[in-house]
Amino acid sequence: MKTNKTKVAVVGTALSGAAVAAMLGTAGPALAYTSGGLHVDAKAQSPARLIAGGAALKVPVDTDCNATPYAYLTVNVTEQVNGRIATGGGFTNLGCTGGHQVVLIPVTASSGKAFAPGRAVATAQISGCSNDNMTCGNESRTNTIALRR
Repeated sequence: MKTNKTKVAVVGTALSGAAVAAMLGTAGPALAYTSGGLHVDAKAQSPARLIAGGAALKVPVDTDCNATPYAYLTVNVTEQVNGRIATGGGFTNLGCTGGHQVVLIPVTASSGKAFAPGRAVATAQISGCSNDNMTCGNESRTNTIALRR
């Protein structure tokens, strides 16, 4: 009996340690280099707002980058609406500040189906280069967001 309790404690400790490591491992920017190197990071936020009856969305995207002169930011959104798929995308060039900024990206429905209030999957991708163009990188993150009127 004592052996089983010890095994359970060891396994529980290992699993909780792995969970903490996984959480901390994704907390920083996608590309973090020493000596002020390039970093780019983007994540779509909730809620995205419906425009023109769902023909488009305004998706807030939290970004953090120091690419110069700008970074290229794209957002793609997919939602199931009454058994059909509504999808669309949008993009912008972003002037990086070296810190966090939230930008609204217009996403136009392109599948012939309008977006509706509910939940959708959003993928934000950001790419850019360092001032000397010697280092370039990109990061993509997919998460679920709320769509609201």
